[in-house]
Amino acid sequence: MKATSAKDLQAETLVGDVRDALLTHIRSMETPWSKLSERQQQAKIDAISRAAESLVRGSVHLIAHQGFPHLVVSTGKWGVKDGIKLEAMASATVDNITKLAEHGAGAAILVLAEAGDFFGERKKAKAAKDQPDLPIHDEDGVIHEDDEGEDDEANGEAESNPLPEPGRPPEPPKDAGRSAAR
Repeated sequence: MKATSAKDLQAETLVGDVRDALLTHIRSMETPWSKLSERQQQAKIDAISRAAESLVRGSVHLIAHQGFPHLVVSTGKWGVKDGIKLEAMASATVDNITKLAEHGAGAAILVLAEAGDFFGERKKAKAAKDQPDLPIHDEDGVIHEDDEGEDDEANGEAESNPLPEPGRPPEPPKDAGRSAAR
């Protein structure tokens, strides 16, 4: 089954459903990632992030309620006196009303789960810059002098420079005056 939204998730095929939903974004790319502009890459990252959030929300819902009737509620006031008294609010849908009517007054298990608790990431996804930094800049944008020549001179490996030192005129060849006079 190809999952395109959290509604398509099934417990037996959850990993494949999540994979298929994310592959939908990859397969829709006509241009390779490295050829996309920074803005286009960021748009793809944002779309996949929204899909991931939806899929996590659907997965938590699916796993937490596997095989049991359930209601998605918002907890309200609560107090402690001879036990915990809790107010909860849910949408007044026919499905929710039917579940409560069938369950009736009695024991139930309240699972306090928030899908947002699972929205973490190992590291932030970043788009590649359209214009990469020049190699002479470090991560902080500081320009560093080229110290390679100094190291070579210290090791006795300096190359001879045929150009004169700055501010000093070049010396003419020793036989240049004789050939000009003849």
